[in-house]
Amino acid sequence: MDNQRGSLFILRRPLLGCGLLAVIAIDIAMVAIGAGLCPGFFSQRGASTFVLEPVCVLLAYAVAVVFIAKTHGPYWDSILKMAVLFGILTGTFEVINIGIENGVPFAIPGPALPIGCMLIVFTSWGIAGFQTARSLKSFNAGLFAALSSACICMLIAVAAGFIIQFFLAPPAPAYVSTWAEFKRSGWTDAHAFGVANTLDSGFTHLLIAPIVALFIGGLASLLAQFTISGTSSLPRQSTPR
Repeated sequence: MDNQRGSLFILRRPLLGCGLLAVIAIDIAMVAIGAGLCPGFFSQRGASTFVLEPVCVLLAYAVAVVFIAKTHGPYWDSILKMAVLFGILTGTFEVINIGIENGVPFAIPGPALPIGCMLIVFTSWGIAGFQTARSLKSFNAGLFAALSSACICMLIAVAAGFIIQFFLAPPAPAYVSTWAEFKRSGWTDAHAFGVANTLDSGFTHLLIAPIVALFIGGLASLLAQFTISGTSSLPRQSTPR
């Protein structure tokens, strides 16, 4: 049964790669659409940087997806199955959190929700790393599982964030004009600054999430190695005759 499931996952590997590349393409399209829908965006100082940054990171993600799609063997299958599971779960959780933060379909005031969501997501990446490192008895496997979970999560979350911020609940220019960041920026178009803020947020999440996952996944994988060592060092009980 395990061999059959492994074979099915291998068959789905190209489909998984195509799905992730499709999400990346959607994210890049959202970047272009978001900037294009604001007529005065590129007239602002340094506006093109806010477009190039997320696009470059997304292209790097695409290269990683192509590399992963070409991997083979039960070792990589175990890593990717765990990464996909926790990546989709945490990505879905992030979508719900982003929606609630932006009042879609309702808003919960206060910092408790985003902080709680962040802790749950980070912990989930650690669990992915711990479980993988323990099952495969490999520190690197756990690290890669946590990293891949974070990347899948952020691809989903950034796509949802762009859709909400650009179409469903964009910040009103009158509200953006009250931001201290806008007042310090030297920009004259509050609408354009709101778009730039959304793009910068997407870029930051895409860039920082793998770094956080490497740290948390590293700790979790190290803990898994200690538990494996502790288990293997236990004396065997002799069977009574």
